[in-house]
Amino acid sequence: MAKIRSAWEIALEKTENITIDREKLKKDENIKKARILIGAYLNDDENDGSSLADELKQIDDEAAVKTALKLSAIQNLTLPSDTVLTDRYERIANIIAIACGNNPNIMELTGQIISFVKQFPEHRKQLVDQLKEQFAPMLEQKAAQLKAQYGQEVPVSLENDPEFLKIANTQLEKLQKQYDETLAGAKAQLEAALS
Repeated sequence: MAKIRSAWEIALEKTENITIDREKLKKDENIKKARILIGAYLNDDENDGSSLADELKQIDDEAAVKTALKLSAIQNLTLPSDTVLTDRYERIANIIAIACGNNPNIMELTGQIISFVKQFPEHRKQLVDQLKEQFAPMLEQKAAQLKAQYGQEVPVSLENDPEFLKIANTQLEKLQKQYDETLAGAKAQLEAALS
């Protein structure tokens, strides 16, 4: 007859070979501490970052701090939605400077990436303006047709025109994709340089 075992005995049997990697646990904890400090610097406009390097030096694991700096910088290098947050990009550059010890090659690459990212809202605006200019004659023609049909002026705008919106969205998605792909490549290059 088979012996009946409790769930506790079965659980103990299945977990007896599991070991805890204390080194990895400590490193992960140090990365988390560093990322909290970095996040506070990035998100607090009042924090000028003058003490960030000193605060990070208090964490005894230099590799964990460098990993946290690299992860934070790479994850925060994103395309702006409508307005460029110049201060935020300066803060990201400061984080990268701490991570690389102001290596001129890495700082030059960082400057190029930030300049590229800052161009995105302007390129979006230029694309929309260009599309509006191209569609203006069609909109005037639609307004004339509606006036002839209804006997009075009917307000029409590009923002409400389904054809314009469809084309504008398609073009904006293409632009976004191009920028995303280029930024992903640049971030991979930066990540490799920081490693």
